[in-house]
Amino acid sequence: MADILNIGASALLSLQQAINTTGHNIANVNTDGYSRQRVHFDTLPPQLSGNGYIGSGVEVDSIQRFYDQFLVSDIRSRTSSQSGFQTFHELSTRLDQMLADPNVGLGPVIDNFFGALQDVSNNPGSMPEREVLLGEAQALADRFHYLDSNFRNISSEVNARLELSVSEINSLAANIAELNQQISSASAQAGGKPNDLLDQRDQLLVELSAKVNVTTVEQSDGSVNVMIGKGQALVVGFTAEQLQTFADPFDGTQTLVGVAGVGGGSNDLSRFLNGGELGAVLDFRARVLNPARNELGLLAAGISATFNEQHRLGQDLDGQLGGDFFLPLDATTASHPDNSGLSSVAATIADATQLTGDDYSLRFEAGQWTLTNLTTKVSQTGAGPFSVDGLTITPAGAPVSGDSFLVQPTLQSASQFSVALTQAEDFAAASPLRSYEELSNTGSAALADLVVTDIAALPLAGPVTLTFNPDALGAGVPGFDVSGIAGGPLAYNPATENNGKTFTLGGFDFTVNGVPQSGDELVIENNVNGVGDNRNALLLAGLQSEKNLLGGKASYQGVYGGLVADIGVKTRQAETSANTESILLEQAQSARDSVSGVNLDEEAANLIRFQQAYQAAAQVIAVADQLFQTLLNATQR
Repeated sequence: MADILNIGASALLSLQQAINTTGHNIANVNTDGYSRQRVHFDTLPPQLSGNGYIGSGVEVDSIQRFYDQFLVSDIRSRTSSQSGFQTFHELSTRLDQMLADPNVGLGPVIDNFFGALQDVSNNPGSMPEREVLLGEAQALADRFHYLDSNFRNISSEVNARLELSVSEINSLAANIAELNQQISSASAQAGGKPNDLLDQRDQLLVELSAKVNVTTVEQSDGSVNVMIGKGQALVVGFTAEQLQTFADPFDGTQTLVGVAGVGGGSNDLSRFLNGGELGAVLDFRARVLNPARNELGLLAAGISATFNEQHRLGQDLDGQLGGDFFLPLDATTASHPDNSGLSSVAATIADATQLTGDDYSLRFEAGQWTLTNLTTKVSQTGAGPFSVDGLTITPAGAPVSGDSFLVQPTLQSASQFSVALTQAEDFAAASPLRSYEELSNTGSAALADLVVTDIAALPLAGPVTLTFNPDALGAGVPGFDVSGIAGGPLAYNPATENNGKTFTLGGFDFTVNGVPQSGDELVIENNVNGVGDNRNALLLAGLQSEKNLLGGKASYQGVYGGLVADIGVKTRQAETSANTESILLEQAQSARDSVSGVNLDEEAANLIRFQQAYQAAAQVIAVADQLFQTLLNATQR
């Protein structure tokens, strides 16, 4: 009777675990990351009897966890990608909408400024038009300041997001390390796998993947080592490394991410971290925010320099040469706080038309300086000064090996862009020179396209006279004798060059055309009382469409349009990638749920099946009891 009783008891105990496990599945149907479990039954060792081996019941061999490592890894990967693209898209959309919005963008303000300039060129002596021009110039400066302020606000938000992400990553890492210890201890004590703890750890790894891309390596004791970025250990066994944020040593307004270094310093990992919210924020700052701010600064520096250059070649209402219309801008430099030498670096914008918007590092090693473009990675070495991309970078002092500097030619230009001109009458709409043909001339020669290129020789000491001489450069070699300035005679052959020939004299260019006769005179003189002259205003207005930035590749609007287009493309790409990764994540989750998810219909059927088996096992015990009572009753007679 004992055998059948033990068999029934083993069945009851085993089926009770099966019912408990089924109930556990049902209870966790909505638990994130839960993997359904199933009891695996095994027969007890048979007992030898006189007629052979007789079964002795059942036992629970293990509780199986329905789990596919490949599917779970795919979920982590998709989660990291989707979260990263979504975060990148959210941030870049803000820049895209701001720059492309006609109400807050720069394009319409540039058009308004040059529209006002065109009005001045139509009526150069009118003070109201000049006052409007100064107002539009200030509006342009204000818009640069507004956009740069928004860039700085977004940069502050990036810093806050980095700090929050690092805090969340550290918390998740600590929890994973704690679960590693619990899993290792439980596995060693029970000899089986603590399924629920494994699910909890996997769920934490998924949550961690949403913050940063991770890779895992399972250890023999059941723990997992977690790496982020390019292999930086975050969790090793029962220990979690703590990430930290710290200020960029060159730019204290930007936050970097790293780990504690030897001696209390910090090792920067920012460029190695990718995926998830943290990687996306760092990527957004590196590929969109900082380049966009540099590009906006490039436009500000370009407008300031090229407009000033032409304005200085003009003449104002008081007959004075034009000064700077906008405040001249220059590059900024920063030294590393760990520099131990007595060196310094000066950086000036020598030619704003050649600026690229890139930043540069300057480092002293092995007795020489190395200048590196941080975008193209192109380097040059020497003692300096260095001339590169419109910049002149001059190191000085006594450097020590390891000293380093950061040169940012345009980062601050938009915030520093301002109007230098304060009086409307000081706007140089006129050209400082004018020309005419003597009324006594008998030929058809004319002087045109008089353009000032250098004010060093201005104002002229007196009129410059070009007198045609058939033998100016020798017998039978015609040209113009020049008086009033050095540089003559000028070769000019009416027979072959009457359609126009350009000359340069003393800082101004001009074109002569037509057929002069001997003794004909062309005169260039100071533009005294040139109130109605608009020639310099027209040249200034022409700057709007001239490709005078990025090495002659882009106009003002071209630079701004390229900036808007570049951010727009990156925003659309991030949106498309985020949508694609969302679909792939849903598919990965569905694939995982098909293996590990709880099916309530299936669990209900199992519950009924195990309940019926449990009732049958109870009946086995009841039969054993009846048989035992029968034996007892028989022995009492």
